[in-house]
Amino acid sequence: MEHFISTTLLLCAARLVSAQAECTGGRYLYPPSFDSVEVVTGIPFGSNASVAGGGPQTLYMDVYKPVGDTQTDRPVVIAAFGGSFIAGQRADVAPICEQFARLGYVAVAPDYRVGFFFPNSNTTQLAVTRAMHDLRGCIRFLRRSVAEEGDPYGIDPERIIVGGVSAGAIGAVQVAYLDENSEIPEVLYDDTLSIGGLEGNSGSAGYDSSPLAVWSMSGAIGDTSWIHPGDEPLISLHEIADEVVPYGTQEVSVIGIPTGLIASGSRDIHARMDHIGVPNCLTTYPGDGHVGYLTTDPDNAMGRVAAFLADVVCAQDIACGNLATNVSEPHKPSAFSAQPSPFTHSITITSDQARTLEMRDCRGRKIHMMRVRTGVNELIPGELAPGIYFLSEPGVPGGIRLVKE
Repeated sequence: MEHFISTTLLLCAARLVSAQAECTGGRYLYPPSFDSVEVVTGIPFGSNASVAGGGPQTLYMDVYKPVGDTQTDRPVVIAAFGGSFIAGQRADVAPICEQFARLGYVAVAPDYRVGFFFPNSNTTQLAVTRAMHDLRGCIRFLRRSVAEEGDPYGIDPERIIVGGVSAGAIGAVQVAYLDENSEIPEVLYDDTLSIGGLEGNSGSAGYDSSPLAVWSMSGAIGDTSWIHPGDEPLISLHEIADEVVPYGTQEVSVIGIPTGLIASGSRDIHARMDHIGVPNCLTTYPGDGHVGYLTTDPDNAMGRVAAFLADVVCAQDIACGNLATNVSEPHKPSAFSAQPSPFTHSITITSDQARTLEMRDCRGRKIHMMRVRTGVNELIPGELAPGIYFLSEPGVPGGIRLVKE
């Protein structure tokens, strides 16, 4: 045991010295350190049952590396594409991967299984689970490539970061924070176990699938309570009135079809992280677009992500910084509050003005509506089963998450 501890400390010390050396010349920050990128496409990393059935689907990834780089233990950034879990392909994130590679990362664009399904709460959650399984399979494959294949991509297996755009970001967020069996939604528990549990069956079994950090462009999580103290740091970018992936907590629609599924977007994810002390950064953009900042503000959007990830891979304290003057201040939360949470019988609501509020359960069903006055109000919602509920203004994104004991 003493030999193991000594060896581990030596390895950690060596990595720290390496990280300090690589981080002194502006690597990982804009402007990029490398002018060109080498791309290797179509590398198989796993397989799993296809969405449509009829046999397994081979999963491929594209690897982007900086040309002329002498470093051989480079951090990895995984970039997952968007497409509502119905469409999309790994080539969609090629521009993002090229940017990461020019900064000095090895960037990886993996497949995850997509295909048409009729959206409802069950099918949508299963689509997210498939994406989560495939991204975890990709992480495991990268670690196996170092342990068993002679490290063909020149990576540091301890510094693998996962992220994505829209649906890809949703899958990446679940990889990091949906990591306990107790967190699997009850209605999906048996289905999830039947397709591989939390890890899935997408290949390279036995290797760790935990990322070092997460980056999210307009992503969301099934339940913010899945995030715990000590979890991976996260940076998010999101428009306030995003009409595709909610900025706050509300029902999710897929290709315009309501699913009955409630999810929490970037605002509420970061409120949870602030509350429990997980390092995080959130950039909020105005408007009702979806990932529009990659068109209107690409340099600052990528620059913010780059600054955050540089702090992570260089073992520095997270400093979100102010990289752009045209980015809006974070959206102010709703000017009403509700407590306590967890609650047993009644809820005290404090509001800055008269407003109508509605309470929905975790399946999006409306169970109570009330008109509150300015000041302090008491809500007695009646007999409620223990669980998660959401209090919000009708038609207004976001709201307050409450737990009934």
